[in-house]
Amino acid sequence: MIDIVLCASGADEVRIVHDLAQDRSRTARVVRRCADLAETLAVTAAGIGDVVLIDVSVRGLGREPLAQMMREAAVVGLRTEDGPEQTSLGLRRVLPAGSSIEEILGAISTAVASDDEDAAAWVQEPAAVAEDPGRLVAVWGPGGAPGRSTIAMNLAAEAALAGQETVLVDADTYGPSQSQMLGVLDETPGLVAACRAHDRDTLDEDTLESLLPLAQPRLRLLSGIGVPARWAEVRRTSMDGVWQALSRRGGLTVADVGPVLEEDEELSYDTAAPQRNAAAISALENADAVLAVVGADPVSITRLLRDHSRLEELGVGPLHVVINRVGAPVPGDKVRDLIASRIPVSSLHVLPDDPVACRTATWDGALLAESAPRSVLRKGLREIARSPMLFGQSEPAPAPGEAGHPAEVPG
Repeated sequence: MIDIVLCASGADEVRIVHDLAQDRSRTARVVRRCADLAETLAVTAAGIGDVVLIDVSVRGLGREPLAQMMREAAVVGLRTEDGPEQTSLGLRRVLPAGSSIEEILGAISTAVASDDEDAAAWVQEPAAVAEDPGRLVAVWGPGGAPGRSTIAMNLAAEAALAGQETVLVDADTYGPSQSQMLGVLDETPGLVAACRAHDRDTLDEDTLESLLPLAQPRLRLLSGIGVPARWAEVRRTSMDGVWQALSRRGGLTVADVGPVLEEDEELSYDTAAPQRNAAAISALENADAVLAVVGADPVSITRLLRDHSRLEELGVGPLHVVINRVGAPVPGDKVRDLIASRIPVSSLHVLPDDPVACRTATWDGALLAESAPRSVLRKGLREIARSPMLFGQSEPAPAPGEAGHPAEVPG
């Protein structure tokens, strides 16, 4: 006997239950009728049912809840006639809600058999691999505001000025700030919308483009979560899907991520829990290169050295390190040697302390290329953006007349 957990709309639910009850010789029975997604998840987590028969338009249903259900049972979807076209959510078996009871039982029997024989049969379909995938650079730094958001924004801008199609992603779930720093007045939580679209299996090319407003020529912004309290809406599987979608889009993606890398939610929850640091961890694990921003002070350097073991656990190789706000009384070479002697690095860059240029740019909602194009700090950032090892590009050639043109900055 196959035990069915049913979560469907009123008319379809009544019909399915009635048809199964009419013939007691059938090999399946409904053991629980669930009113919503939360009840369905609770029932499957308790080990009740062999298969979940669920309306894919149920409020809140997405890839993450489906993944939780599939750990305990097979899943068959029902799609109503007036539902959205793209509502399969990666499920391999989705039937019209008006299907006959024989068709539904056939799909259920096949799903349970496949689930018993081969668990991989119920893994969601992998995303298509891009022919010319884009490059993801994650800009991370230890706690204490070493300047990672400023550096992420300006490096993305310098890459765009050099001719690369670039997307800047605000993936900091503790202090999202890129919209304010770029002077975006009408901020929308783009990252939340992208995650929700992926969760609903609707993050196609057109949807992604609609979430990437043009901030500067060749520079697009995927804004952050807006209010930090919305971090729970940014889940790990959704973030993985967003990076994959950006990779398929091509070009360069620069992600500004938060400083905290722990995964301690499992200590506080009996069931699967949202992770506050999911965006940062996902970005670091998917990144082609990781740029670690550290302040030129003992506290920031110590935090970097302590976090290095955690970065290695996440599969991050040798770091590209930017030592920010270097100035008297400690010379940059001394700090550079200190870091290089303790952790493996792919490259080390030193940026001078220029608080006036940074404050001016922040208050104006402008890039350093706009507010302080001849500053030494801007020149240092432009040199980092030229790094083929980090950004995967050859020596750039900025378009004439733009702020990134070499003639505007003295050598």
